[in-house]
Amino acid sequence: MAFSIVTMQNLEVKQPVKFTFDGDTHEFTGKFKLLDDNSNEQLANGGDHDFIKKILVGWGDDFVGEDDKPLPFNAENLAACLKISWWRTAVIDAYFVAVATAGRKNY
Repeated sequence: MAFSIVTMQNLEVKQPVKFTFDGDTHEFTGKFKLLDDNSNEQLANGGDHDFIKKILVGWGDDFVGEDDKPLPFNAENLAACLKISWWRTAVIDAYFVAVATAGRKNY
């Protein structure tokens, strides 16, 4: 498969988002759109909420609601998550791990 500049500009990857809460480690699969360096810098300077809205394009079925059923990725659920600072930190950390390892993983 050929690799092009268009491929690099439209790359989406899955990356574990890990955090510890109440002494227990939790994890879900984040689905991220990888941005170029200029976009990353510009968005990072604009605040966590806007940054996450641009980079997080979904999450896996391992992100569940109170009923233990997969939580749909939508604006309402994302808005609820964005209110939690440690969740935002975990998502941003996972994104930059994905950026740093993108060339080394087989997506």
